[in-house]
Amino acid sequence: MIYQIKRFIKKMTPDFMISFYHYCLVFFGALFYGFPGKNAVVIGITGTKGKTTVAELLNAFLEAMGKKTAMSNSLRFKIGEKSWSNNLKMTMPGRLFLQKFLFHAKKKHCQYIILEVTSEGIKQHRHQFIDFDVAALINLQPEHLEAHENSFDKYRQTKERLFAKLNSCRKKMPISDRRGQFETHVKKISVVNLDDKSADYFLNHWAEKKIGFCTDCHDKNRVDMLVRPDNYRVSSQGIDLHLDGAEMHSPLRGGFNLDNILCAIAIAKSLNVPIAAVKESLAKFDGLPGRMEEIETGRDFKVLVDYAHTPDSLEAVCSSLKKELKEKSKLICILGATGGGRDKWKRPAMGKVATQYCDEIIITNEDPYDEDPRKIMEDVAVGVKLSQKNPKMIEDRREAIRTALKSCSTGDILVITGKGSEQMMVVKNGQKIPWDDRKVVKEELKSLRKG
Repeated sequence: MIYQIKRFIKKMTPDFMISFYHYCLVFFGALFYGFPGKNAVVIGITGTKGKTTVAELLNAFLEAMGKKTAMSNSLRFKIGEKSWSNNLKMTMPGRLFLQKFLFHAKKKHCQYIILEVTSEGIKQHRHQFIDFDVAALINLQPEHLEAHENSFDKYRQTKERLFAKLNSCRKKMPISDRRGQFETHVKKISVVNLDDKSADYFLNHWAEKKIGFCTDCHDKNRVDMLVRPDNYRVSSQGIDLHLDGAEMHSPLRGGFNLDNILCAIAIAKSLNVPIAAVKESLAKFDGLPGRMEEIETGRDFKVLVDYAHTPDSLEAVCSSLKKELKEKSKLICILGATGGGRDKWKRPAMGKVATQYCDEIIITNEDPYDEDPRKIMEDVAVGVKLSQKNPKMIEDRREAIRTALKSCSTGDILVITGKGSEQMMVVKNGQKIPWDDRKVVKEELKSLRKG
């Protein structure tokens, strides 16, 4: 009942009043906690996909250099040695959370703070009263457009507001090196993917130093520094690249992770992290929970869980796995789409992408919120049926996983997309049901062995 009342109030309140409400919340939170965003080097990472991977990579690079960090991303929160899961279903938490988080990071003397920044968070002013020193763009594709008047331009413009925050007062921070400890100004730096079509919009914002990263671009005139590998190779064993005279290896799979790696390296270079520390920690970083995570099956087929929840991310995952298939083996995909009125346009697009790469497709329930799960599934199926294929429709997600596992043969790859390592499923009236794709896979494999 309370959930329904909240939804009604929100629906009846004008947008400008909701915006003002969020701004006031952030302001009073910052005031209460003493504007804690001014006491460390703050890095904001934005983009449609890859934010968590970049944040975790950068954190690993900084820790390899002996720096104390704090981090907020879609997987976890971290302050110094303490880390706890993000079970809020929000990448960039609202209310007073971030200001309180920054306050505790300050108390623990964290030198660097890494924040994932989302368009919804910016729209609700959660980035305000935080003095960002580095703003990074990984990529930009259509997502959550219904929250931006169904306009990609407005979505992009919202993201740009993070880069506009660089035009603020410069900090003086204590720096230690061979000469001892002294105070120096922290530069305002932007890091942008030059391969992205929206790159120039973000480069147009002021920054003391602009760094670009890319795989194939050659235009150095737009930036002060270009991070581009001399060569690279993507395989089922990971990614190898030659950069700054160093041969580097990452166990991360999928060509899409190359951009994530380059973005993290570009930020690290802007913070003067030695290339040796980058190389060492990159080789040890074997991925994140629920991101191309392979589940041990004890069988002669592979099962992976991935967070892919947009057409482009699904394509990146499936195209990468398709290359790993042995002859006569098949790629099986379980997919769905989020409810709550979010990104309805992408549902048939997800289905269409699946038909391009997958030999078998099972459409199932994901996070329906207040929508009819079956209707969401049917929307996804539209994209599959356009290619004259008939997907299996199994609303019960556990049953869908069980069915897919039963159909796996030698050399096959099963990929379960949409939820990654999430620990819950959100259904009607905001109810949250405990759920973990990885746990369910292990339970069903165990059950099949007994059978």
